Amino acid sequence: MNTIVAKPASPSLENLRSLLIIRSIALLGQIGVLCYVLYSSRTTEDLWGMTASLAVLGLFTMATFWRSHQAWPVSDGEFLAQLLIDVGAWTVLMYFTGGANNPFISYYIVPLVISAAVLPWRHTWLVAVASLAAYSLLLYYYRPFPLFTPHAHMGHDSNANVHILGMWFNFLFSAGLITYFVVRMAAQLRQQEARAVAQREDQLRNDQIMAVASLAAGTAHELGTPMSTMTVLLDEMLADDELSGQAREDCELLQAQLQLCRNTLTDLTRTAELKTTTQSQPLPVDAFVAHSVDRWAVRRPNIQYQTRTLVAGKAPQIPFDPTLAQAFENLLNNAADAESERVEVSLSWDASNASIEVRDWGEGISPDLLKDIGKPIIRTSRNGLGIGLLLSHATVERYGGRVELRNAEDTGAIATLTLPLLEAGRE
Repeated sequence: MNTIVAKPASPSLENLRSLLIIRSIALLGQIGVLCYVLYSSRTTEDLWGMTASLAVLGLFTMATFWRSHQAWPVSDGEFLAQLLIDVGAWTVLMYFTGGANNPFISYYIVPLVISAAVLPWRHTWLVAVASLAAYSLLLYYYRPFPLFTPHAHMGHDSNANVHILGMWFNFLFSAGLITYFVVRMAAQLRQQEARAVAQREDQLRNDQIMAVASLAAGTAHELGTPMSTMTVLLDEMLADDELSGQAREDCELLQAQLQLCRNTLTDLTRTAELKTTTQSQPLPVDAFVAHSVDRWAVRRPNIQYQTRTLVAGKAPQIPFDPTLAQAFENLLNNAADAESERVEVSLSWDASNASIEVRDWGEGISPDLLKDIGKPIIRTSRNGLGIGLLLSHATVERYGGRVELRNAEDTGAIATLTLPLLEAGRE
């Protein structure tokens, strides 16, 4: 039996549903007012405007209810439109029910608070201006409503006017405070939540990297014995005078590859002894690229490659240790694994950063994979693209750099490694 698990609604859709509940409560309150007036006055005189306004607002509420059950994402623009429609509909309703004399005029503060808590500050200021403009117009333009403006039929009442004007100033003061401080507090909360999410991702990534590092250290230790055995066997085979020429060439190639593996393990051991990045050494960025590419090319002899320096002059220096070279070589390996016959490396720099681009002509990277690259999510697509980039991101970020990937306009992908320069390199 298959169990269907419903997907949770997005936060924006939940916010729209909350707005719908608030609007429904306000609508029911005004319907209650209408029923009270009908019961107490036993007449429908001067109630057609209020009735029509409530009917239109009810229809819009039903349309919003239908919209809230659709899977479409709710954008900031749509949510802003909902709030502005609320302001407009409430203004029409207040016009037919006494204007600023209506005690429900303070409802204008509700869409303002919602906007301050949910929307960007520009949208909130727009809602604040619309609410204040509507409130101000209702001070002078409205239809008298017996329940809320009885003085309209008995002549001018200066005390009532002072009270209404005081309500307007109170709304102006409240709107200003809410628009500024609530927006500011909401932004701080969103930033704090974003930092917490980033810290959780960093912690998860660091845990994965530690697990990989522990496994690598154990594997390096275990590889020492079989590599020594293979080295002895190859030496004995090469010492045999009866070994054919082709077999001798193959043995010499294997011997060179074994030596390369031993050097790699030695570098791994030496790198593990480095405690902090302060033990890194300055190195010209062009020398870093040339050394890393040459070392990588030995392992990938079937891949054609080309290096280009796009900036003239003396190359600046970057902080270097073997982990940084490994991070760069991971990008080269990913390009080679993309079923591309050639790889192109381009180097450039400015006053503060060096940029190294690795271009391949493979099939490119899927959009779903692009958005997760560098996060603590291991993918198996594109020939294992995942753990290598995860390690590359972590290594480069320790030096204040970054790794970015994008698809080329025609075909293939471009990986950009950006590294900060040393102060000496900018002299």
